[in-house]
Formats: sequence, structure tokens, C-alpha cells
Amino acid sequence: MPVALVTGCSSGFGEVISIALAQRGYQVVATMRKPQSAPPALKALAAEKAADVVIAPLDVTNAAMRKAVIDLTLQRFGRIDLLINNAGITARGAFEDTPEDLWRAIFETNLFGPLELIRLALPVMRQQGVGRIINVTSVAAVLKTPLLAAYAASKHALDTASAAMDIETRSFGVRVACVMPGPFKTSLPNNSLDRDASAPYAAITASFAAKFDAMEAHAPEDLTPVINAVLAAATDPDPAIRYTAGTDAIAVLPPILQSLAPLQPLGLFLTGQN
Repeated sequence: MPVALVTGCSSGFGEVISIALAQRGYQVVATMRKPQSAPPALKALAAEKAADVVIAPLDVTNAAMRKAVIDLTLQRFGRIDLLINNAGITARGAFEDTPEDLWRAIFETNLFGPLELIRLALPVMRQQGVGRIINVTSVAAVLKTPLLAAYAASKHALDTASAAMDIETRSFGVRVACVMPGPFKTSLPNNSLDRDASAPYAAITASFAAKFDAMEAHAPEDLTPVINAVLAAATDPDPAIRYTAGTDAIAVLPPILQSLAPLQPLGLFLTGQN
């Protein structure tokens, strides 16, 4: 059975991805900061499939916990076929209102934590001669999104690093792809580390906040498109570098992706869409 390690499984994408993989024959290590607060559906699945589904603690910013969860996966299942970096945080606020420590916190969770997990998993996958790494980014990775500069920058950096890694690791049988979701109803907005607007940015913050809130209020609750994108990225023989999910309503996105077409030979363009 293939073995998957998934981060950020306390709710949203990580929860449904872990359950979908387990239902399709994967052995799954589903991680989150507080396993005692795991969602009921995931707890039930882990109880039902105790031999194949493990809920494990992981703060992706903690080096000791990153190594521990890799060791746990290998001790329990003997291999790692699929690493899905899904854990992430965000914050709304103007650039000038977002302090350096918050920028660093966002990058530690959204970029450096995932990269370090990949660094630990790659030698295992190289030795196996096969592996797949999927990084959950965001449509924000290719959009200039005001009041989300830190979040968008971290996702763009992960997107770019993923494209480079995919080229570097192909000869080892390891492929790297990104899943790029659009707006969905998840806990991410509710957990956003938002900053209060200073006086110069009060008007623009209020305007954009109203638009964001309206978009989030009408965001789809069905996360199936994300599950399908992950499954495609995990199983396609020659995976695309990006798989979009739930981006149909964002009319500006196709031209942006199309503008990257000249870079297709370098693995920087979406070659297939689901």
C-alpha cells in the first residue's frame, strides 16, 4: 500500500484529503498541531482503520517535530510515497501595517516548514526510486492581492521552488506538483492573523475587507475539487506543475497562467487542468 504524510489535517483541505486517500487504499499519517482536537470524521477513520491511519502531532515550524513525524512514518509503514504540504496560515493587512515578525511567522509555516519536510523526505524517496510531493499553494500565488502581501508572497515562493524541484528530482523517480485552490469555505479565514488598519490605510482596508468577506461568504463548501486535484497530482504518470481547483469564478486567472506559456519547457506552466 502507498504511504502518504499529510500536514494541516485539523480541518478543511487536510482533513478531506487524508480521508480521501485512506478510502482509496493509502496508509496515511495525518498531522496537526493538536491531535487531541482532530475532527470527528478523521478520528473515526483512524479508529476504524487503526492499522493504516495514524493521527500524529506536527507543528511544521518545529524542526524536532518535523524529524519525529518522518521517523514515525518510516517506523510505522517503512516508506513515504506521498508528502502533501497543506498546513498554512494567513493574515490580512496592508504591507506597512504588517510587522516583520508576522511576515516571518507566515513564511515559517507556508514556506520554510514545507521545504524542510521535503528535505527530510527526499532521501527516502530517492532510495525508494519513487515518490510524489504535492504542495498546496493558492490562487494567490499568481495574483497580486492587496492586504495579503505576506501570504501571497509565501505561496508564490513555494510555487516557484516546487517548479525548480520537480526538474531536479525527476531522474530519481520523484515528482513535485502544486495544487492551487481558489476560494473555499475553510477555517483559514477564521484563523487569519489580521492586523488593524492604521489611519492611512483605513479606507482601502475597509473596501477590500468588504469584498473579501463577500467572496468568503459565497465560497463553496464542497471541497471535492481540491480532493480531485490532489488525487490527479498524486497519480498522473507525468504530473503538471500546477493543478487548479475551484478557480472557475476568477476570470483573470486563465490569462495569467497563459502568460507563463513561454516558460513551459522549464516546468513553470500548467500543462493539464482538472
